[in-house]
Amino acid sequence: MSNLKKYVVTIGGSNVDIISRSKKKILIGESNVSEIDLTAGGVIRNITENLCYLKHNCYLITVFGDDEFGNYLKDNCKNSGININQSLNIKLGNTATYLSVNDHTGEMLVAANDTKILENLTPEFLSSKKSLINDAAAIVIDANLSINTLKYIFNNFKNKFIFADPVSLSKSVKLKKYLSLINVIKPNLEEAKFLFNLRSVGTRYLNALRLSLLEKNVEKLIISLGSKGVISYNNGEIKKISTRKQRVQNVNGAGDALMAGLIHGYLKNWEWDYNVKFAISMANISLQSKSTVNVDLSEKKVLKFLNENIL
Repeated sequence: MSNLKKYVVTIGGSNVDIISRSKKKILIGESNVSEIDLTAGGVIRNITENLCYLKHNCYLITVFGDDEFGNYLKDNCKNSGININQSLNIKLGNTATYLSVNDHTGEMLVAANDTKILENLTPEFLSSKKSLINDAAAIVIDANLSINTLKYIFNNFKNKFIFADPVSLSKSVKLKKYLSLINVIKPNLEEAKFLFNLRSVGTRYLNALRLSLLEKNVEKLIISLGSKGVISYNNGEIKKISTRKQRVQNVNGAGDALMAGLIHGYLKNWEWDYNVKFAISMANISLQSKSTVNVDLSEKKVLKFLNENIL
């Protein structure tokens, strides 16, 4: 595939993120003085924006409502270099919205989402994009998609390299039967315990996790351990990779940056361990931004962080 034609197709959620960060330790049942920001978000949209800052061509297939939030998201995508010509616009639809309440350290306490509009990403709609998806260098999906839409993707694009994000514990169930068809999956700790039938996931349980991944024919996996690094798995080899503790402005979007880093390394044909370390660096740079995606991101900046903090 020539460089002119090489592109990624991303399919899934786009939403407006409303993120609050309290000034002091949160008091439950009280109104807490906070900073509140509105940014463009959504797992797939965030991954796509990160990829565009790394100079990749991306087609985002998502759904926008015919409202102010929808216009805001579309403008943000265009300004970020994301191609949204293949996305769907729903008249009278409410653009997906995500609300996160973070404590004074930047860690999320609770979140809520309304992504009902994504039900419009049907198998019938995706079938009209089949040629575009078939020619992609990689497909990136999230579990915001409906069960039928995921089934269509896995049945029709088995020979494509697929990255998948479970999004949340409740939504990850939709991916469980397709684990052997996913080339790279990025669950968090709770999602990993559910997907791989484990009582616990951590460095003490690496062998049990490895055996479960082998049994389920999982190819590659990365589990974030927050400030402690990640658990990395690649075709039977499992290990923990550590990172230095960094200043945290906002945890929202760090996992999406991590996934974008993995996709970037795949497109550049990097060796897996180096790719994982690049992805960790992406996540750490994301943590330093108040926005869900760090708009100052570049490969040069990530490599500098990698060389100074990871290698």
